[in-house]
Amino acid sequence: MVKADLWHEIHSRFKLKETKKEIARALSLDVRTVRKLLRQEAPQPYERELKGSRLLAGFAVGYCAISIYEELRADGYRGGYDVVRRFVGPLREEATVEATMRFETPPGQQGQADWGQCWTIVAGRRVKVHLFVLTLGYSRRMYAVATSDEKMPAFLPVP
Repeated sequence: MVKADLWHEIHSRFKLKETKKEIARALSLDVRTVRKLLRQEAPQPYERELKGSRLLAGFAVGYCAISIYEELRADGYRGGYDVVRRFVGPLREEATVEATMRFETPPGQQGQADWGQCWTIVAGRRVKVHLFVLTLGYSRRMYAVATSDEKMPAFLPVP
């Protein structure tokens, strides 16, 4: 990997009419490296290719890299652990992405009801309050009622 400052140094020396061999000798590089860098129009960042292996392609995404590596070694794989880890990394990231699809309904068709509890102070006493919450599907508007318990008579007033 050649850093940008070295790329600039090589191009500066070449513009000052130094030969490729002189630049290579002065910077302790191979002359082929100097030629290659002089062909580049700008410094290029290092990017490692993820080649993957046919052996690796058959494994499930849920496995961790070390267990895949151990199984491959048992089957005669002679590659390194880092190759397996780099192959599994993007697959693991892809598997952790959660798909969320909003459930859409027309107005008045659907709502979600739930109960919850919380503690509060009423008339100087600490009491448990039960909360009924209804969220409408279309508008996401919320209706909430606090009751003393979760039984129907507490929730629906008797006429």
